[in-house]
Amino acid sequence: MGCCSNRSPTTKRLCALGSATGVCVFALLLGFLWPSLVWEIAKREFVLEEGTEVFKNWIDPPIDTYLEIYLWNWTNAAEYRTPGHKPHLEQLGPYTFRERHERVNLKWRDDDTLEFQQRRIWHFLPDQSIGDYETDRVVTINPVLLTVGHALRYEPELLYYVDGIIMLNNLATTPFYDVPVREMVFEGYDDLLLTSLLTLLEELPPGILPELNLPPYDRFGWFFGRNGSETYDGTFVVGTGKDHVQNTGLMRLWNGESQTDYYPGACGKIRGTTGEVWPPFGRLRGTPPNVTVFAPDVCGSVTLQYHEQVKRFGIDGLRWVGNDRMFDNGVHYEETACQCTEKDASNCPALDNGAMDVSQCKFGAPATISYPHFYLANESYHVGITGMAPNEQEHRFVMELEPYTGVPLSVRAQLQVNLDIRNYGLTLLQGMPEVMLPVLWFRQTAAITEDLADDIKLVLLLPDIGVYISYAIGALGIIGLVLAVYFSAVRWKVGGVVEATQIKQPTI
Repeated sequence: MGCCSNRSPTTKRLCALGSATGVCVFALLLGFLWPSLVWEIAKREFVLEEGTEVFKNWIDPPIDTYLEIYLWNWTNAAEYRTPGHKPHLEQLGPYTFRERHERVNLKWRDDDTLEFQQRRIWHFLPDQSIGDYETDRVVTINPVLLTVGHALRYEPELLYYVDGIIMLNNLATTPFYDVPVREMVFEGYDDLLLTSLLTLLEELPPGILPELNLPPYDRFGWFFGRNGSETYDGTFVVGTGKDHVQNTGLMRLWNGESQTDYYPGACGKIRGTTGEVWPPFGRLRGTPPNVTVFAPDVCGSVTLQYHEQVKRFGIDGLRWVGNDRMFDNGVHYEETACQCTEKDASNCPALDNGAMDVSQCKFGAPATISYPHFYLANESYHVGITGMAPNEQEHRFVMELEPYTGVPLSVRAQLQVNLDIRNYGLTLLQGMPEVMLPVLWFRQTAAITEDLADDIKLVLLLPDIGVYISYAIGALGIIGLVLAVYFSAVRWKVGGVVEATQIKQPTI
């Protein structure tokens, strides 16, 4: 108010009141506009473009991801033809690996999307594993034999022909694998049946065995051929967010298609994110009721439902979990009916709720996925086997995100692979119990570190900093306004009356 000190009382009042009011208005505008200004600036970093923070963290993830693999050992397999036999399963593991993702063959497209492939590399961590990865052995059903029977189950003449070849040439002498864990996981098992069938498919005229779609490998292993492969997971096309930040990381195409042939209708639609990059929820109102992750392991998407608020390293986050809807098959939720892959829709649902058919995604093997230990699955999956111990805290699928930035705080993705055992008309499978047999389950985990959490806190503080400054400026403005009113009403008014009186008195 010093600028007003040498002026008339009226000018002083106007100057003081105007200045104080201006400060208050400025504080008010700053408080309203600062969050929007910060959001507009921050959005530039939420785009998948070279140089942005999102791109740097995506191309070179700052946190470690771990893969824990558990195998199910069939301990009483030798008694499988005993009447009333129930497979007893023993859990082996976890065999823990550090998992690293590398994005390769990047191509920015004209429609604000990014095409890429990913290379996943696993390194075994013996100090975080249980058991001996090199020497442990596992007994399980022969998946190649089961695949042959399942693929040809509607072709009895072809099945009879192939079964004869198997038995006459001793391509398989037992319906079981008894192999080292390392071969069952990454190294692969040298299976005579598999190599012979691949040779047979090459020699026969095209179309003779149309239902057989065996993996193009000469060895069998659940993760064989995947370590370091650029092509196994397929080719992804995701939104960069350049057109709109809510498109950042969203899947557009997988292997050149927006819809897969593995599942009908909405279940085959390519949607969600790959899990590492999420569009920021920032200015959205309310909490999304669900989030969707595209998983190449199942050739489709899995949707998690909102569960609760969480806090990690002082950061407020939101948690989504997989519930019974994920593998329902249309039993309880109409929207999941498209999980049924039967050609004749009248046969749907073909499976009880709790395990979803992924046979077309797994080279025709009678495979299903579920939660570990058949958590949340129909009781029918439990009655034919022993050894399951489902537990919510141990076996649920969890995703936690910081809503303003969309940064994942913690991921605990876990799924179980099962094989639908039937005799399928094959000699070696006669007398086999008809059960959904778990063969392995895996848990993929990642979580922010405290250092990364501190960086996120700084980003989250930016919208509040301007608001706090506006509060401080506003407080000064209010104090100035009070003082201006006081001086205008008391000091400057009195001074003005005295001054006026002195001017009117005549000179003696």
